[in-house]
Amino acid sequence: MAVGPRHFIGPPPGADDLLADFLTDRGWQRPREDRLIRPCGRLGVHLPRGSFSEWTVWGAQHRGAQVAWSITVGTAIPTELLAATVTEAETILEETQPDAREPYARGLVALGLIPLARADWRDDVDPRGSVSFRPPDGYANAAASAPSYLHELRGKPAATVSSYGPNSYWDAKISAGTPSRVLAALARELASDEPLLRPADYVRSLTYSRRHITVRPLTEQSEENLSPAAQAARSRSSTSAPAPAPISSTPPPAPTAVAPAHTAGR
Repeated sequence: MAVGPRHFIGPPPGADDLLADFLTDRGWQRPREDRLIRPCGRLGVHLPRGSFSEWTVWGAQHRGAQVAWSITVGTAIPTELLAATVTEAETILEETQPDAREPYARGLVALGLIPLARADWRDDVDPRGSVSFRPPDGYANAAASAPSYLHELRGKPAATVSSYGPNSYWDAKISAGTPSRVLAALARELASDEPLLRPADYVRSLTYSRRHITVRPLTEQSEENLSPAAQAARSRSSTSAPAPAPISSTPPPAPTAVAPAHTAGR
């Protein structure tokens, strides 16, 4: 089934295996059951395991160096958003020379939220330099603080992206060193009008989100312009069960924004 909007949709069944297969098919190594790392050693993913029920995507300027940036997010995030984030980080590495000293150029993290403005999310700019965005229905929030080295000294995230959907409640914490291009990939995927692909059984489980979502049979959704992760999800989707009728309605008043956590990832 093709389901949207994205901030009301959680990950597909078997999200860990889906992302792991997506990356290992691209040559990534899996030194531990909960670790994936690119052969160059400059990009990695920690899978949610045990008491660490979060994903962490991290980048280092060279193999064995200290982590230069990270994005930590709860397990309810759609896998497609994680795949897009990792893919953009890979693109950055592929565009730089293998011996480049710092492939991840530092910049203004807040620029990574520009795709939300282009998607007509409402913005709120503080004179002191912080900015936040919310979709028209109010069930998600993205915010970036004014640049400050205190973010790194105190381990405070420089930006957060959150979803308040009943079946997709998650909070992403973006460190100060994260390339704005990587955050932009996450923001662009979140705000995309392209529906996510999920099995019919999963769609029927969206009890608390049904009044907010739109569902279309998979046959109506073209393969054109689908991301690699979306195509992988589609291949695992089941179309044998009867499709729910299209559902669309105006959500009730949005919840108040949840204050972002003040600690970085692991």
